[in-house]
Amino acid sequence: MKIKKRKIFINHLELMASIGVYEEEKKNKQKIIINLEILMTNETEPKDDNLKETQDYSQFRKAAKDIVDSQHFQLLEVLTNKIHLIINENKFVVGSRVTICKPDIFNDCEVAYEISNI
Repeated sequence: MKIKKRKIFINHLELMASIGVYEEEKKNKQKIIINLEILMTNETEPKDDNLKETQDYSQFRKAAKDIVDSQHFQLLEVLTNKIHLIINENKFVVGSRVTICKPDIFNDCEVAYEISNI
């Protein structure tokens, strides 16, 4: 039997986040972009065209949004890690990659941070 790798991708999730260590960042939310890559077990591969047989990707989107909205984060690394941890709590997740970008922090580049166990 061939081993399949099943992944869910959530790309370019734009949210406004309270994040940063500087006073201006603490006063004003800023745009972040989240990309998720989630490696799933084969146990939830649907046999029929039925959502109940698989993992609904909206749960991962909601988890990321809920964490972003939950508090002010000083560090991008801490926010990224919290999202990574909550996604990996799902028993059907083998591993995940979480990348968060702050596209507007500088006028000449984006800044991003990534955590992965896949």
